[in-house]
Amino acid sequence: MFSDHVQSTEKIRLDRDQKEGLWDAFFQEYHYYDKITELSSHYPEQRSLFISYEDIDEFDVDFATYVLQNSEEAIEIAISRVRKFISNSGWNYLIKDSNSIIINIRLYNLPEHLGIDIRNIRSMNVGKLLSITGIIRKNTEVIPRLYNAAFQCSLCGSRTFVLQNRGKLEEPERCSNEECHGEKPKARFSLIIEDSQFIDTEKIELQENPETINGGAQPLRLTVIVEDDLSGKLFPGDRVTMDGILRAEQKIYSGNLLTEFNIFLYAINFRKTTKELEEIKISDAEEESIRELSRDPKIIDKLADSIAPTIYGLDNIKKTLVLQMFGGVRKFMKDGTIIRGDIHILMVGDPGTAKSQLLRYMSEISPRGVMAIGKGSSAAGLTAAAVRDEFGEGRWTLEAGALVLADNGFVSIDELDKMDERDTSAMHEAMEQQTVTISKAGIMATLKSRCSVLAAANPKNGRFDAEEDFMKQLDFPLPLISRFDVIFKLIDNPDQERDKNLADHVLEVHRLGEIFKSMEMNNVEDGSIGDNERKYEPPIPREMLRKYVAYAKGHIIPRLTDEAMEYLSQEYVLTRNTGHQIGKYKSVPITARQLESTIRLAEAAAKARLSEFVSIDDAMLAKRIVDSYLKDVASDDEGVDIDLLMTGTSARQRSDLEIIYEIIADLKGSDGSLVKEQDILRSAMERGIPREKFAKSLERARETGYLYSPGPGYIDRV
Repeated sequence: MFSDHVQSTEKIRLDRDQKEGLWDAFFQEYHYYDKITELSSHYPEQRSLFISYEDIDEFDVDFATYVLQNSEEAIEIAISRVRKFISNSGWNYLIKDSNSIIINIRLYNLPEHLGIDIRNIRSMNVGKLLSITGIIRKNTEVIPRLYNAAFQCSLCGSRTFVLQNRGKLEEPERCSNEECHGEKPKARFSLIIEDSQFIDTEKIELQENPETINGGAQPLRLTVIVEDDLSGKLFPGDRVTMDGILRAEQKIYSGNLLTEFNIFLYAINFRKTTKELEEIKISDAEEESIRELSRDPKIIDKLADSIAPTIYGLDNIKKTLVLQMFGGVRKFMKDGTIIRGDIHILMVGDPGTAKSQLLRYMSEISPRGVMAIGKGSSAAGLTAAAVRDEFGEGRWTLEAGALVLADNGFVSIDELDKMDERDTSAMHEAMEQQTVTISKAGIMATLKSRCSVLAAANPKNGRFDAEEDFMKQLDFPLPLISRFDVIFKLIDNPDQERDKNLADHVLEVHRLGEIFKSMEMNNVEDGSIGDNERKYEPPIPREMLRKYVAYAKGHIIPRLTDEAMEYLSQEYVLTRNTGHQIGKYKSVPITARQLESTIRLAEAAAKARLSEFVSIDDAMLAKRIVDSYLKDVASDDEGVDIDLLMTGTSARQRSDLEIIYEIIADLKGSDGSLVKEQDILRSAMERGIPREKFAKSLERARETGYLYSPGPGYIDRV
């Protein structure tokens, strides 16, 4: 623990000699001179000295307080002592003089009380050392900044060196040659680039973490400057804690200096978030509560009941959404192959089936949840974009989209059907390979998008047609459909008993909302709520649910048991062999892709129980979910056919089309005469194709461009 004295706001008053003496004594006592010696031997490849703040605090409490209160000055003095030691040692022949030595002091192990959210930064923090956690939204390219400028005197031609700060170029007031000492404006000074020293610099935009923002709040951003060996190491989507000094820069408008200032963080160190969800703090008592919850044999049902209890029904969907929050296990194989563990879910349904409400709720309770609306999102907004704006000072910068910002988290996309096909195609790589590759404006980068996707869409014509195939009613490309592990079809059919229950539920929810509003206005406690109203409270409070999920994802990596593997293997083989031979085509009920989806769901079920092993019950639950959705969206009269989902055409439909093609060829004969549609229908019905199926097959063939009408009532092959 750090000393309480360090948090004192009382100024520690030391003169320059005392400060230098304290740094020298500290370096000596904690063997930092050995590190400086090693640094000197590797200079200029290595130019940073890493100092633990814990060592400073242990060395002298008052000195540690001074370092925190006057960080910029303290670091500058430390750099000067290191420079002096290196220049006096003479170990490195590349070093000419102390002013030419570029040294960085990188403090680490800073006290926790320095941490601050971006939205809480105020003017009193200017000049102070801060630790700010966030996600990289965009960054500029790495460019050189003038560090030690060499100027040539116009009178005597000698060189004068001036150390440069960020911003305006500072010229010497007089020549450094003692015999000349020419001053402005008599002497003019020309910048000599080849003799000047440069350091790398990069500008980064840091955004608040999504999980720290209250619902509806606009995420705030802060500019961060990284220099030298820190530059070029961070990319959009990275979650980091930046340690640095908050600085202010005066605004200029039309050449006039304003009284307002822009703030930015000058970074002295950073650390990436290596563990998932580590920003969510879980106390020992909360951990024990989480463990206690996991012992409930019906914990998955309890978790499902905690998801949007004011939304009626949808029990199977809510249970699957619970598994999506936990996700499967991401595997890294020895050959470099990565198998994703995140679960993607698509909900397609009629209006008024609570799709949008579920998406909004899930994005709020899921750790690292991000919400996007298809109609207002482009490919760049979902993945990443190369932008040219003020931040990059006219240069191209890379900006992360929703799928990158939700890395190691959860993203909800509503109105997926409203997106342009060119935009949805950008999601293919992000959902399967879980990366986003950008090659624009000279920028080539691969960003990570390891997140679960929950999307919602409406049927093409607004409402499902019971007589039409499921895939024909979707208005987005088939390759995107194949990326989803589970697809739910929500149909709003009139049902007297269900409608009565739904109406009662909605009315009671509205009455409860009215009660809450009345209590808020009259400052009445929740104790006045009756038991009937309390049934709409989630069994597990929202914040505890977030922590439960974060704990499971951060600590539990379940493994398949032999029993679960045997069960999944047998079920896969059995299901594969339930296909039907239709003519020369055979239907394929499922593929290995559905097996992988089942495994991911089973792993998620084990995580939800905080179990280290995937049991046969977990595997059976996952299999039931997959079978249920396939029956809804990928089945016809012959049974489940995965080709309906993958290609939009089942084995039966392909067989019917093949028969129609043969009939046209037979009726057409060698003379090439036109064939009437009625004649084709008559022959098709004789060969077992009903009139309704014939009409559908004919329409499908016309849409795909295999058949056309050369004249009214006639059909021919293209």
